Amino acid sequence: MRKRSTQSPDSNEEEENALDRSIVRSTRPRIGSVPKTNNQPNTQFEFNMMGSMTDCLFLVPDVAGDCTGLAFRVAYYKARSYDSNKTKKQLCSYVGSMLCAVIPGFRNSVETALKEIGIRPEFVSLPSQASKMNIVISNVPQLDWSSILVIFGYCVLLLFKADNKDFFRFKYMCLSRPSHVKISKLKEKLRCSSYLDIPFNENDEYAIRTMLGTRHLRETVITFLMNKFDHPDSQICSLCQYLSYTLSWSGDMRVFAVINERLIKTKSPVLSHSAVTAEVDNLEETMKAIGAHTYPQYFSHLCSDSELFHLDVSRFRTLFAVALELDRTFDSSYANGYSSAGVSEANHKAVKKLLELHWEAMQENPRVRTTGRCLPTIRGI
Repeated sequence: MRKRSTQSPDSNEEEENALDRSIVRSTRPRIGSVPKTNNQPNTQFEFNMMGSMTDCLFLVPDVAGDCTGLAFRVAYYKARSYDSNKTKKQLCSYVGSMLCAVIPGFRNSVETALKEIGIRPEFVSLPSQASKMNIVISNVPQLDWSSILVIFGYCVLLLFKADNKDFFRFKYMCLSRPSHVKISKLKEKLRCSSYLDIPFNENDEYAIRTMLGTRHLRETVITFLMNKFDHPDSQICSLCQYLSYTLSWSGDMRVFAVINERLIKTKSPVLSHSAVTAEVDNLEETMKAIGAHTYPQYFSHLCSDSELFHLDVSRFRTLFAVALELDRTFDSSYANGYSSAGVSEANHKAVKKLLELHWEAMQENPRVRTTGRCLPTIRGI
């Protein structure tokens, strides 16, 4: 792997750092000082940060550079051998180390996320400080570039809720976890044939997403991915495109995506039925909120906590049950043996009646349909 010039984590070019065929170099870390306490009277309400912080190892490449990817490799093998019964904080720090070893521009967002969960990074620069961790460099297994990209891509996906197992159950889930499927696709996209000891167990994955995957870090990652679609390196381009596609309309957004595909796009008469008027009102409100976002396809990943109610299934549980049942008709990958109405806790009789209405209208005139109501459109879906 070839070397690149040093980039400062505090420079204005952080988010312009591209993936390259090396683990890019990082500057010597600066340990932040404890916030000063102001004892003078103040009419403004402020928070004084209190409580203990946990020191966790955070591995970074030497300032002079490291074309061997040692910091990434050590963080990866430390994470894989980490005791799952211990606190998840050190595990999050290892994952953060891997992310920043590849993309130094993630550094500020990762450090902020770690600080928010009570972690004070203890920076170890490699390879110069290998002896501090009793690391025998020659004993650290090698990783080729495609393997590093696969692991990096997996770590990126860990920050997001990309699946929704509560409402969507597919046949492959009976045979393997969603993470295994994504890793296989990453390896295929990046032409990686090496054996990799991933994924982590489900509890660790959940801890990483809920502890490290802050909205600010997710926003930093998505902004980076959106800017690298046309990267000249074919592997990097494939990685960014795959991650962007996988995260688009994923997680909680899949509920809306199915309603959009099966009811809105088809102009189903279900949308004009009086039994679901309130739900359609809620759906319209949700569509407006999603459409107003900079990246509609990533709304659930980037919106504020106060906006998440837009995707609450209880707001349009009957519409979702009807749409899900229609989707199962066209998609054979769904698992058998579960009720669409039961998934959303909708009224079974109401769902059956609306399905009959939909199919009857499709048979009478499959090309020209009208809902009697005009709903807003959303770009990119």
